[in-house]
Amino acid sequence: MPADPESTTRPARGWGRLVLASLLAVAAFVPAAAPASVAERSVPPPAAPDPPPVPGLWMPTAGAVVRGFDSRAGPYGPGHRGIDIAAPMGQVVRTPAAGRVMFAGPVAGTTWVSLRIAPGVLVTLGPVLDPEVTAGPVGSRSPIGRVGPGHGATLHLGVRVDGVYVDPLPYLLDRPRARLAPLRSPGGLPTPVDAPRS
Repeated sequence: MPADPESTTRPARGWGRLVLASLLAVAAFVPAAAPASVAERSVPPPAAPDPPPVPGLWMPTAGAVVRGFDSRAGPYGPGHRGIDIAAPMGQVVRTPAAGRVMFAGPVAGTTWVSLRIAPGVLVTLGPVLDPEVTAGPVGSRSPIGRVGPGHGATLHLGVRVDGVYVDPLPYLLDRPRARLAPLRSPGGLPTPVDAPRS
């Protein structure tokens, strides 16, 4: 047993001060940002602006869609950035909407025409043989040339919205839409014929 009763309590006081000093040192370096982060979470993030509306498009030439849109796999990846419409070489090509011709000229050996039909909306047609248009305004369904060689007896129609290619099919006005017919019975099975009664 120790001679001095106070000597047993002094080491406990020293440890308490050391623990208290350590906690205060750690607390000084931890930011008290909990109220700010709660306030930040309650404010919704700003909404992305809506893409510009795409006006309705008319088929630029008579024919069936023979190849659909296939979104690309990255900025230079494979894909089909529009639709192909079956059309013999020499068939008239018309503008799908009113707008402004932004480009009419050769690209990789074939001639293409690009129209701005709304802010941020660009339509590209090609190949076009002997374009009848130059930079400037054009009306809806105005002739701009004839289907040219170089795309397998088809006319390509591409649509870009804010620089991103989109599927033109939903915007076509004069393309027949699929319609579902009502079924006569649930599941589409034929209805049983009433059996003769005895």
